[in-house]
Amino acid sequence: MENSANPHIITQTMRSIVVILFYCVTSLSGSAHVQAQEIIGHWLTEKGDAHVLIYIERDMYVGKIVWVKDEKQSAQLNTVILADFVYDKKENEWNSGTVFEPRHGHKSSGYLVLKDANTLKVTGYKGFRWIGDSEIWTRVNAP
Repeated sequence: MENSANPHIITQTMRSIVVILFYCVTSLSGSAHVQAQEIIGHWLTEKGDAHVLIYIERDMYVGKIVWVKDEKQSAQLNTVILADFVYDKKENEWNSGTVFEPRHGHKSSGYLVLKDANTLKVTGYKGFRWIGDSEIWTRVNAP
């Protein structure tokens, strides 16, 4: 008895495998894109004195102040305080960016970690990541 496979069945099986692999790869890359965009929106700072809008500009994540509680701070409106962040799917964080503290005029390196859908940890540091200051921001609906 000869063991010969039907070439038509083999061809169909190979096509099916290629289609399944293509679907898996495109699904994974789309999933990372969705995860990366989860920080887009309005965030209330830890002290509750400002709203920061995080959005995409030049393929990087940026955040600017769009509301302040105290009218004396209105000069800070539209100040970019998060700049040039990129999503790192391996670390599941946004990093390689800059955090600007408008009250004191300080800039530092930073990274962002989404703790859950409505909680964002914003960390600024000089030199070493473990020597930094963090704030917890809360997602809010647009004003």
